[in-house]
Amino acid sequence: VSSFALSKMLGNVPSAILVERHGRKPYLVHSLWAVGLGVAGMGLATDWMQLSVCRMIIGLGVASLTTASTLTVADSSTPLSRARTFSPLMGAFAAGMAIGPAIGGILCDTWGIQNTFFAVSSSYCVASIWNHFGVNETKRHGELWEKKTLPWHSPDTNEALTSLSERSNNENTESVSIPNAVKDTTEQWTRLLADKHVRPIVIMNGFYMSTFAAAQLTLLPLLLTGGGTTATGAGAATGLALSATAMGQVYMWMSINQVLSNPIAGQLADRSGKSAAIVAGGTLTSLAVASVPLVCSYGLIGDSVLDWANWPMLATLSFWSLGGTLLATAHVAAVSDEVNDSSRSQAIALLRTSGDVGYLCGAACAGISADLVGDVGLAMQAGGAVFLGATTWFGFKSAALNKLYKR
Repeated sequence: VSSFALSKMLGNVPSAILVERHGRKPYLVHSLWAVGLGVAGMGLATDWMQLSVCRMIIGLGVASLTTASTLTVADSSTPLSRARTFSPLMGAFAAGMAIGPAIGGILCDTWGIQNTFFAVSSSYCVASIWNHFGVNETKRHGELWEKKTLPWHSPDTNEALTSLSERSNNENTESVSIPNAVKDTTEQWTRLLADKHVRPIVIMNGFYMSTFAAAQLTLLPLLLTGGGTTATGAGAATGLALSATAMGQVYMWMSINQVLSNPIAGQLADRSGKSAAIVAGGTLTSLAVASVPLVCSYGLIGDSVLDWANWPMLATLSFWSLGGTLLATAHVAAVSDEVNDSSRSQAIALLRTSGDVGYLCGAACAGISADLVGDVGLAMQAGGAVFLGATTWFGFKSAALNKLYKR
């Protein structure tokens, strides 16, 4: 699991450089082939080392794909509509999270695990072909880029397809070495982190992804399948001992709520402000994370998690989903509003890198804290309290900046 997050984090910087150099479309196409290759390799893997290598290939492909797709949406939006423009992208991701496990389970039972990997790999290849013919380049004209400068394009083809002015831009682009580009990226990131408007957003995104990895991906599955303390009675998070199917219903419920709330979250962020949306999302998420262990302590009613008799659990998970939707949409929209077009790709890469660092730290810290206190529920509540503190800090910081700006 960590190999994917590590390679994605390492791929953020070169992805931002290459997407700016070659445009958005090439990486909406070629990165899908890389992801498909990694998924197919997972079907052929025979040990953990091969599996880790394939996961790293997928991580690099996802880094390029998310950078290119995010910048494509940013190119096509304005500060007044950016959150609403990003919300369908987040909705599609949430829909995939909801439908994917169900389809994957059916395919595994019908075709077997290896053939399922091959089928998923083929779907990425089909998506790549679709993007090749159906997606237009959105990088604005006049910026430093050339669509025929990828490594496998021949110089003769470039000569035939570029004008004199475009060729000049192409030569300037190719003269920039990767070490110089990395140095330039480091300088840009330093300037971005020094920006008093950008820095709080980047830090808050790191806390959000840390909470996401710790609570939703690490501790919640343990709590749902019986990973709590052995204490009994009201207030003790004993775990629910859910089956794999029932746990899938929980995550599907959360994903469905994310899909349905995405348009609303985008409109709220655009109308009320991105900072207000981040504060609202952080508050909802932190309170829901802290409340889930309490709800679990009373158990579930009926044979299905989705029984309406379990409305306290369903309501808590719905608030959690709404908070996560607000945060996922508002962070990217907020940082895009604070920078100009030339710095946007690096700003988004910095934002995603902070999230990847938070992802790695959150999962590790969650496991350590749960082992130290011997209670998964208590560890989850501590994580919710930390995130609530981060949200409060961001709220005061944002209010102070807005007050200073009005002056």
